[in-house]
Amino acid sequence: MTRASYNSPRRQQAAAATREAIIEAALELFACQGYARTTVAQIAEAARVAANTVYTSVGGKPHLLAAITESGTGDPDVAETLTAVARTSDPAEVIRLTAAGTRQVNERRAKAVAVLLDSAQADPAAAEMLQVTVRYYRETLGTLAGRLEDLGAVQSPDLNRAADVFWYLFGWTSWRTLITDLGWSWDAAEQWLTQRCIDALLRQRTP
Repeated sequence: MTRASYNSPRRQQAAAATREAIIEAALELFACQGYARTTVAQIAEAARVAANTVYTSVGGKPHLLAAITESGTGDPDVAETLTAVARTSDPAEVIRLTAAGTRQVNERRAKAVAVLLDSAQADPAAAEMLQVTVRYYRETLGTLAGRLEDLGAVQSPDLNRAADVFWYLFGWTSWRTLITDLGWSWDAAEQWLTQRCIDALLRQRTP
């Protein structure tokens, strides 16, 4: 075994740790002082690396933002929610699971979401990333809403409306309005949004 091959795993771990530190520093600075006002030099200083290391490890500011965004679209809670919803045969449970899953992701990713929304106003590349992320989010909610059709709780002509209701209630805007603007707790917001969705989509089934 050569010295280079022996050290390779350690080097890979060090490189991954450096990349993670850079992304975390970028997220904190973007959130605190805004995407437009943050420089790569500031990110490097916060991560305790050279500016050139930022570029070689991740890239410039658009690449850093992309890394922050990608960690959200690959969130394991999304896959877990889709799996749980596919297994249940209770329409109300579909809604409860969707509320819980989107709450978990939004709660953990609140800072990253704020950064993405802020940066989209200042950078065309960021605006494009926002569009891609919104499309992914809406498609995922559309899949979850589609389970209501599978269970006969929503008829095919109403499926698009159900997907719209899911986006309206469980998308970024409602969570940010209730938590950030109005100061609700995450538990209270989850319970309220769950009930509103049940009222909107399932109560109409009762004679």
